[in-house]
Amino acid sequence: MDYLLFLGLLSSAIAMRWIVARYPYSGYNKQPMFGDFEAQRHWMEITVNLPVKEWYQNTSSNNLTYWGLDYPLLTAYHSYICGWISNKINPTWCALKKSHGHESDAHKLFMRYTVFIADLLIYYPAVFYAYRNDLLNKNVPTKRLTVLLTNLFYPLLILIDHGHFQYNSISLGFALIAFIMATQEKSILLSAIFFTLSLNYKQMELYHAIPIFVYLLSAYCIEQRKIKWKVFISLGLVVIGTFFIIWIPVLKHDPLAVIKRLFPFGRGLYEDKVANFWCTLNLIIKLRLKFDHGTLAKLCLITTSLSILPSCFMLFRRPSVRNFYISLVGINFFNVSLCFYLFSFQVHEKTILLPCLPVILLSATYPVECFGFLQFAMISVFPLMLKDNLVFIFWLTFICFSILAFQRLYIHLNHISLLQLFLSILCITVALSLLFAAVYVKPPSRYPDLWTVLISACSCLYFISSLIHFHIHQFNETTFKPSQMKKKH
Repeated sequence: MDYLLFLGLLSSAIAMRWIVARYPYSGYNKQPMFGDFEAQRHWMEITVNLPVKEWYQNTSSNNLTYWGLDYPLLTAYHSYICGWISNKINPTWCALKKSHGHESDAHKLFMRYTVFIADLLIYYPAVFYAYRNDLLNKNVPTKRLTVLLTNLFYPLLILIDHGHFQYNSISLGFALIAFIMATQEKSILLSAIFFTLSLNYKQMELYHAIPIFVYLLSAYCIEQRKIKWKVFISLGLVVIGTFFIIWIPVLKHDPLAVIKRLFPFGRGLYEDKVANFWCTLNLIIKLRLKFDHGTLAKLCLITTSLSILPSCFMLFRRPSVRNFYISLVGINFFNVSLCFYLFSFQVHEKTILLPCLPVILLSATYPVECFGFLQFAMISVFPLMLKDNLVFIFWLTFICFSILAFQRLYIHLNHISLLQLFLSILCITVALSLLFAAVYVKPPSRYPDLWTVLISACSCLYFISSLIHFHIHQFNETTFKPSQMKKKH
């Protein structure tokens, strides 16, 4: 890539994030709990002031009902580093108990910079690494550029990290590196390390864990129905060793307390109005009134397990590079990451980012389906944007991304179905009318969440239709082993 183009794209990506960061964050001036911004700040407060053994424990100094730490240890370590720096700049920002709900311009700037630095250190390098090693589009520069642009400028990740305020770019960046390395035999041990890092930053990366495990097992550990024990044991030792190093500080205390915080089944089936199967079904059958948490958790486990089996089986039998991406993309009917989003227990609306990551990798291969899915993923989180007062910047970035999508679709016009394009635009147009209604039309007093529910249900239906569509794609793919792929190139 030309260095001027590289610098131009990087500068534009940073500028876009900086513009979004100028807008409000989650829970701004909303007492007593505030929002995710306060949660991240509070974790810095806890980790920098308390010993490791108390980070996940309910104590007099750590009230877990007030944004208790519920992400894995890499998140805690990251919070500690940010908290340590914060404490050096201004001790009042992370003062134990006294800093709850702290809001100041200087602190907001500091917090925003921590996300920028995360992007610079992890996400941008991951994106450019994926660009340089894109085996799926290796010989087609226009397709590689499409994937790069979509990765850099996809608004949903930017809005959630730099607007709402989270650090999704870290876990997604690690996962992206792991995905690409998994397609290169010489890098599979590094792939295992990076994915373990991703999983230990956010437990939601379990959405991707099963496909990457199945792929590494089938592509590199089994040959002619015989297990290659050296590779299998090496991968196992690398994963166990990485986990052990990360978890050493809590192993001598109470690791079970950490696990309980990571999987809080007591919170319920889903949070807010998420665009998944259970929330949509709840419109007809009031699941949370008819069943207890335990029964619903078992139901989710069974449903999710059954839905991912066909995709995993096909991936195990035919582990090509393209099938690896498609299985992760979450658009196949029995696809893993979107099946987790649709059918698993305790789903947040922001976890739609997980199936979006591999969708981006396929954006040049199936442009209509992928860009349609990415736009509907944005639509599905509009109620969150409305709550955070990010509506204007949402529309601005949505329109800009739509222009980018149409520009890339025009470039790949010979490879797309105009009928599919028309239907996708029609669905998005109908959904956009609900977004306008949510802003400008007051719902009936009897149904105060009408527009939010309709947006979620509409998005869920589109996700399910995408699953069905990509089910056909996945099972029609021509497949080959990584070793065969090398011969072709």
